[in-house]
Amino acid sequence: MKARSIETSYALAVLLGTVLVGIVVRANAQPTLPEGPNRALVERVCGSCHDVEMVAINGRSEEGWNGTIEEMTGYGLRVTPAERAMILEYLKTYLPSRR
Repeated sequence: MKARSIETSYALAVLLGTVLVGIVVRANAQPTLPEGPNRALVERVCGSCHDVEMVAINGRSEEGWNGTIEEMTGYGLRVTPAERAMILEYLKTYLPSRR
């Protein structure tokens, strides 16, 4: 009976340890951009000034993203009109507003 209690305690300890490791790993994981066309362009352009985490956690409407791109242009963002359109398309499609 005592051996079974030790086995049960050991199994619970292993299970709890595994769950805690999973929680810590997930909490420390950096948000990344969703897969999709032009993701690399968005990572390159947006990531040239700040972490893409700022982009990944901030869903917006098309108008919101358009305004953000305009704001970034004021800070020195330089993209062609075609690149701008591809970036906006990616952002509005893969990072929409959560509201």
